[in-house]
Amino acid sequence: MGTLYICPTPIGNLDDVSQRLIDVLNNVDLIYCEDTRRAKKLLNHFGIETGIESYFIGNEVNKIEDIKSHLGNNLNLALISDAGTPLISDPGNKLVEIIIKEGFRVESIPGPSSVLVALTLSGFDISNFQFLGFIPKSGKEKSEFLTKLLNAQMPSVCFTSPKRVIKDLDYFEKNGLNSQITVCRELTKKFETIHRGDISEVKEKLSSDNLKGEITLVIAPSELNTNVNFELDSALKILLDNGVPKRDLAKAVSLITDIPTNEIYDKIKDS
Repeated sequence: MGTLYICPTPIGNLDDVSQRLIDVLNNVDLIYCEDTRRAKKLLNHFGIETGIESYFIGNEVNKIEDIKSHLGNNLNLALISDAGTPLISDPGNKLVEIIIKEGFRVESIPGPSSVLVALTLSGFDISNFQFLGFIPKSGKEKSEFLTKLLNAQMPSVCFTSPKRVIKDLDYFEKNGLNSQITVCRELTKKFETIHRGDISEVKEKLSSDNLKGEITLVIAPSELNTNVNFELDSALKILLDNGVPKRDLAKAVSLITDIPTNEIYDKIKDS
């Protein structure tokens, strides 16, 4: 039975490729990649001659069957993304889920991740964080995305494009998000740029910046939300002290805040 290797690729700096990654890509029987043209450039740079196959959302169903067949025939395979660690806002989640369920071996090679790099550069408390993927362009999905930010108790990491970043920040600011943010551009590259501050400050800095490449945002919990949470905790204590049933209280608070009932109940059940 073969092994599927999850292989991260550089997010900007080719020197971030580890010797272990090179060894794996040299020794597997086949490499699955998101974009064959980009993959060829990377592999050629390191003199890796292993064959490649495309794997993206449009051909995922058929490719999963091929991969299962290859693994069953004792072939070792690698999965790479265009940049960074596969499965994080990239194809591959469904594949790995199925491969593991069917008993095949999966091994993950540590390496570059714009999510982790941005978090460590943010200056926020990152003992807990949530990753939200790409900011939706519009409609209900964008509204729901904003709700997650407004209710967040920890920093949130997300992606956007240079063309949309200022519009996205305008939308957040106009709809009540009062947060410190860190905007990371061209991470690990020569012209890496980090902007920190509140939304209006960062927008001003970005307006004079030559925006290129994928942008990673780290958004601290809303300052307004922090104050509301403090007041909410005080109100919960008063209501509990006056005998309001915990289940009823959790349901009521969930309706007001959009925080799941079970999450609130877990917080107050031992009070």
